[in-house]
Amino acid sequence: MEFNITTEKLPDTTELLELFSQTKWANNRSVEDVRALLKNTNTYVVIRDEEKLIGFGRAITDGIYRALLDDIVIDKNYRNKGLGGQIIDKLMDRLKNIEEVFLNTGEHLEKFYQKFGFKKATCLTMTVKIKCNT
Repeated sequence: MEFNITTEKLPDTTELLELFSQTKWANNRSVEDVRALLKNTNTYVVIRDEEKLIGFGRAITDGIYRALLDDIVIDKNYRNKGLGGQIIDKLMDRLKNIEEVFLNTGEHLEKFYQKFGFKKATCLTMTVKIKCNT
């Protein structure tokens, strides 16, 4: 199958919300929040099957030292076809001059990300939730 992979045109809010609705971790995002997410996204990959959005991933970065891969999602009907790997490859290519790239993921995806050179961190990672979606 041939899909359209681009780093030139962001998806619209509605179609990205539809893709996020297929996840456990992003299914409660609001229209306003996803609109702001897209407005503030500069490094991303979009995959389409003709006009249908089937994949998305982004990086949050300062462009020099650090980047965080985030919101990597593939439509449930297109999973296990190598599309997630294509998103990672494209993002990492765009981040090739960054000193260190981070990501947060579930243990079930650890082996997947290891294929791209990621290793489980040995340092302490700390988080704080400022805003909780209820």
